[in-house]
Amino acid sequence: MEVKRHAVTADENAMRLDRWFKLHFPQVTFAYLNKLTRTGQVRVGGARVKTSTRLAAEQEIRVP
Repeated sequence: MEVKRHAVTADENAMRLDRWFKLHFPQVTFAYLNKLTRTGQVRVGGARVKTSTRLAAEQEIRVP
């Protein structure tokens, strides 16, 4: 599985992680996103996060 890193843009500041995923990866269901965050595969700034985490501009999101 390939890991990609995406930067949060200024206009996405304070957006929830689940809404960011819906915008960038509409094919990923909320249930699957929950599984990815629970298992630590999705990380923001190198740390484990929940789907309700608010993003800050220029943070890096690790997506498997």
